[in-house]
Amino acid sequence: MKNIISRLKVNLLLGLVVSVFLLLPMSSLRAEEDVLPAPQLVTNAWMFIVGFEADPKALKAFLPEGLEPHPNNRVVLNMYTVPDGTETSGFGDYTLTYVTVEVNGHDSYTKDAPAGYPGRYFTYYFNSSPKMRAFAKAAGIPAEPGFTTTTVKDGKLTATLKVDGKPFIVSTADVGSEFQGVVGGHLNYFGLLETPQTRQVVKYPIPWIGYPVTTENATVSFDMPKDNPLYKLKPKKVDWAVWIKGSFVYPQYQVIHESKTTTKK
Repeated sequence: MKNIISRLKVNLLLGLVVSVFLLLPMSSLRAEEDVLPAPQLVTNAWMFIVGFEADPKALKAFLPEGLEPHPNNRVVLNMYTVPDGTETSGFGDYTLTYVTVEVNGHDSYTKDAPAGYPGRYFTYYFNSSPKMRAFAKAAGIPAEPGFTTTTVKDGKLTATLKVDGKPFIVSTADVGSEFQGVVGGHLNYFGLLETPQTRQVVKYPIPWIGYPVTTENATVSFDMPKDNPLYKLKPKKVDWAVWIKGSFVYPQYQVIHESKTTTKK
């Protein structure tokens, strides 16, 4: 008798589950499938990362309440492509150029090093994938369309970001082909989640590991119209650059500062 009752309970539960799915419109089911959960993994991405000095007043203007620019007045630019979607846990293939401002008081951890890199606040994020742009925006990253290419010919690297088919950023460097060891750690990135009531500064502690090659004579050219807000972060002097094959994780975000949204009258 107990076995019969147990089977009836199981059949009833299955029936309820099936009925729920039948009642839900297919658009709702598809919407749930399209939402990628965090964390997400990316492996073996060749990235061109450049740190350069920019105008201190411009840096401060881009940062929200709760973050201050680092005294080094540095912007960090990253340009890379992921042509093989199987190197990701869900993003698929994409290209990306992002521009960040280094912030004070949020240094990260670098493996086997006495100090880490300063934290970085996302100011611009040009991604070719609609799926990844949706993921980034939901986490407070200001994602917009853009297409990045990277090529290496005869030891010369050229990385180009195009927006609406027009060059926005073009970077170059002389690069080697032999790995110069391995580096890794955590990088602290930051974004901003806004609602009609609040502004939340959020943190993304990103674990990473990378294999750099020799990188020399780096250049960065901002080719967007001069009235574009991004032009205010144009390079004054390149401090460092690296061409690196890396793997990393987009983690869940953490809220580190919250303020009320200012209502304009």
